[in-house]
Amino acid sequence: MHVALPFDSSRLKLRSAFAALLLATIAAPLLGAGQAADPPEQREAGLYEDGMRLLHEKNYAQALERFQALERAAPNLPQGYTGEGIALALTGRMDDAIPALRKALAIDPSYWIAERELGILDWQKGRRAEAAKELTGVVKFAPGDISVNTILGEYNFEERNYSEAVRFFSAAQARVELSVPLSLLYFEAMIKSGQSQQAAEELGRLAAAPSLDPQQRFRTAWLLGEAGAYSKAIEVFTALPPDVPDAFDRGYGIALAYYEEGKYADCIQGLLALKQRGIARAELFSLLGSAQERSGHPAQAKEAFQEGIQDFPKGEDNYLNRAILAVRDQEYPAATDLLTAGLQQLPGNYKLSLTRGVVYTLQGNLHKAQADYEKAVSLAPDEASVYLGLGICLMDQNQYPAAADTFRSAIQKGLADAKLNYFLVDTLFRQGLTASSPLYQEALRTVDAAIQLSPDYPYTYLQRGKLLLMTHHLQEAIGDLEHARKLDPDSTTVAYQLATAYRTAGRTAEADKLFAQVAHATALQDAEFRQSTLMRVVGAVSDAHYSEK
Repeated sequence: MHVALPFDSSRLKLRSAFAALLLATIAAPLLGAGQAADPPEQREAGLYEDGMRLLHEKNYAQALERFQALERAAPNLPQGYTGEGIALALTGRMDDAIPALRKALAIDPSYWIAERELGILDWQKGRRAEAAKELTGVVKFAPGDISVNTILGEYNFEERNYSEAVRFFSAAQARVELSVPLSLLYFEAMIKSGQSQQAAEELGRLAAAPSLDPQQRFRTAWLLGEAGAYSKAIEVFTALPPDVPDAFDRGYGIALAYYEEGKYADCIQGLLALKQRGIARAELFSLLGSAQERSGHPAQAKEAFQEGIQDFPKGEDNYLNRAILAVRDQEYPAATDLLTAGLQQLPGNYKLSLTRGVVYTLQGNLHKAQADYEKAVSLAPDEASVYLGLGICLMDQNQYPAAADTFRSAIQKGLADAKLNYFLVDTLFRQGLTASSPLYQEALRTVDAAIQLSPDYPYTYLQRGKLLLMTHHLQEAIGDLEHARKLDPDSTTVAYQLATAYRTAGRTAEADKLFAQVAHATALQDAEFRQSTLMRVVGAVSDAHYSEK
């Protein structure tokens, strides 16, 4: 369910930006303060000032004449061409304005005022990447420019660079506060960059604004749910007319908020009411089954997922959820059949291929698993989970160099998931990594990056501790291993490694105490860890009610 929001038409127009904000910035004099001017320079300055005055008076035709006269008098100055570009843009002649602005930049590439106008025009012409590149340079010279920051906020939101979007929207606060659509983008970016509490507070205030239209109020309710403010989301959903945006979306939004709040009975009741009215979509059965399962009714959950598959065979989530229940019951052939049926309906769905790969892995059919993982990688090359699946499958086949290449390629693509780094280092250890190995520095860099990505993930501290022990940095290694044990006190692997480090440091009593708790870290636990990682991958791709809306 995705609700399209109307955007302010003003953000697609130049006039207000130019007239109110830009003219002041371009009004820098041609001559420095107190500098004496020769008669030709006085004439050029006069043409420039006259053109600026006429722009402020909205006499664009005469302003254009003055700037063109300035170009003839001083063809090596960028101001005349910049003024011409602005005057042309303000009369709607954007295609003519762009060459004039490019001419100004050809004369002086550092003349950011021309680059600013060019960036805004490129944005309005739909050349969004070019505009963002131009305006990113401009904002260094004009960090408080509202128009520039607004555009960069929108661009970074579209590119899913949510932290950057928040930064730019914050710098354009005056405009964002006057625009509900921009405010909604800003708050959504805050949620997706981990600032949910602040976003929920802002959304709560926005929900009280009488100026919101029903669609905007619905989106506000949905974002409140994403931010974790479920009670407030229910309040705003419930206050909406029953057909906004339609009966299903409103009812589903309320049910989803109940589900996320842990009120599964209320969620089930709402979904069943929709179903009885004949208002159903695939996601209804997915959420209904999830609520039934959380309520301790696995049989009803299976029925809901199965009904969703039957009525909506193109809905991926019901195949995934039903298959996961089968896996939990160790009904692996049934899970495989479900996912195969799903792939027949949705052959390009990476989640189904990935999940079937996991099921094949659990069955020990690693060749079939590898084929599914490779298919998932080809379908979703920007998803970290597919590389985790393939890499772990290769590890299970003792193909450590190939597994390392898989994890390495994902990291080099910029996929930020600490488990990719963890398993890359794990494969390097399995290839006989030593302190003198050429791969040692790569392993250390990789584990440092993993800790930056996920400071609370214990096993990267375990790995760094092992690496530091190799180079006899004993106290630093013990510090990492103690931190890993604090984060996961039940890990026998961490306990064993820490005990070994204590013994090396002569801390015999502490070492013996740990050795008494665990004799050794078993290979079985290692395999269980890889399998639990795969199960978490499957759970993540199937448990996405708010995140994909």
